[in-house]
Amino acid sequence: MNPPTTSAPALVLALLLSACATQGDSAQTGASSPQQAAPNTQGDAAATVTVSQVTATVEAVDLATRLVTLARPDGKSVVVQAGAQVRNLAQVRVGDKVTVEYYEGLAAEIAPPGAALDEVEVTGVMARAPLGERPVGAVGEAIRATVVIEYVDTLRNVVHFTGPLGKTRIVKVVQPQFRAMLKTLKPGDQVTLTYFEAVAVNVRPASD
Repeated sequence: MNPPTTSAPALVLALLLSACATQGDSAQTGASSPQQAAPNTQGDAAATVTVSQVTATVEAVDLATRLVTLARPDGKSVVVQAGAQVRNLAQVRVGDKVTVEYYEGLAAEIAPPGAALDEVEVTGVMARAPLGERPVGAVGEAIRATVVIEYVDTLRNVVHFTGPLGKTRIVKVVQPQFRAMLKTLKPGDQVTLTYFEAVAVNVRPASD
């Protein structure tokens, strides 16, 4: 997405950074925290993200099978398999803390002229720790499509739009930042919507 002004990707990045900074010790019991951003100054982009975070304790590590047993804050145990993309698993010790963050959000922005209306783009990303560092990594996926605005009701905060498959949807806009953007839309406008989700895992020593 490359519109001429500061748009949804920048807002998404700011949301993720602020979400990480504000979680703190609330992760010990598990938390779900909505983080929101207002539209940009032109009113042609908006984004929102919800962060759910939980911290578990490593109970056992089987390097041969790459199975890790975790104790959740509620006392229940869960067994997860660390895939090949998880580096430095040998550094994980019983008693280490594992913080898992789940991000889910939506971004919207006015599409630039000539945007494809019949395509749905799926993008996957992965990040992992350098060799020798403590295990940390993230995986995510974003689904992007451009829709055409058919009708806008700013009094009831309702919008009708047609998606890539030619189907028209009627949506009640709830989030304040998207309502502000709604006021700038008119029939015939093209809007790019991006739904994204990601999971980040960080392992730290038991002494932390």
